[in-house]
Amino acid sequence: PTPPRPHSPRERVIHRRGDSTRSSMSNRSENEKRIKLWEEAKLIEWQKGGKLRQRFPDVLDLRAWMAAQIDKAKMKATQKAMEEISSGCDTDGKKYDCLDKVWSQFAAAKAKQEKGEKDLKDSNNTQTRAEWYERGASYWENADATVDGVLGGYGHVSPSDIHDSKKFLESFGDKLGRTRAADLGAGIGRITKDLLLPMFNRVDLIEQDPKYVATAEKLLGEKKNMGSFMTLGLQDYIPEKGSYDVIWVQWVLGHLPDTDLKALFRRCKEGLREDGIIVVKENIASKGFIFDKEDMSVTRSEAQYKAAFKDAGLKIIKQAWQTNFPTELFKVKMFALR
Repeated sequence: PTPPRPHSPRERVIHRRGDSTRSSMSNRSENEKRIKLWEEAKLIEWQKGGKLRQRFPDVLDLRAWMAAQIDKAKMKATQKAMEEISSGCDTDGKKYDCLDKVWSQFAAAKAKQEKGEKDLKDSNNTQTRAEWYERGASYWENADATVDGVLGGYGHVSPSDIHDSKKFLESFGDKLGRTRAADLGAGIGRITKDLLLPMFNRVDLIEQDPKYVATAEKLLGEKKNMGSFMTLGLQDYIPEKGSYDVIWVQWVLGHLPDTDLKALFRRCKEGLREDGIIVVKENIASKGFIFDKEDMSVTRSEAQYKAAFKDAGLKIIKQAWQTNFPTELFKVKMFALR
């Protein structure tokens, strides 16, 4: 599991949680004011004569030219915004144009050691893909099998985390079934124990680290509604078709390259019962992405997650920000998908 994390030096909080919509509306309003002021200034300049009047004798031609200039400026701003969304950096400050560069450069480095290595995006490149996951797994082998250990020293945020997660699920009321749930990237079963077991008739736990699974079995094995314990990485997880009311995935998706991320979403979609949902709860970078070279994980932006949902054929039916977290942490958001 990838715990809640402090902001990197390049990550800055632009607004408080819940203020993103208001901030966006304010920016649009300011842009509209600037455009109006620019148009008024050009009209005054045209009325005074001079080069602008000579170029556009008819005011209709002037207005057509101004409209074209505004459209060009908007297109340029949109292009810049899209570049900012797709780009990012690693924890050493190195910049990347897109996430694909992270995966491909990792594969390229490996290829220098072993000739003939294909790109990481090639599903046949099992050796490079395996090493990516092995390096991430080795990081977590050294973390304590405790709540504080799996949350990177932020165990004290667990009550707030569970509170908001429970509120999110309860908001669906009777429309959400309570027969069976799955906890993906479950660690020692913190979410299974405090959130899912009290709400569902059966809960299955999926976690790749044997140490964490063993701890979860000791803590939860005797719970009457505890289902199976699976020692498995999410890149290889295939849920039973049409089995789950809720598939909960939290603080783990950063370890999956985009290809495996989207493939997991598609498999989970097949694993849902009628009216079932996938809940993704993850750290959100305010702009672009941040690649952590220590544990081989990526903190994605909201736009990047939404693009992955869309590519996997999933729709967002509800979303909410986590509240009452320390200000030095990344913002955390919940998405309900189907």
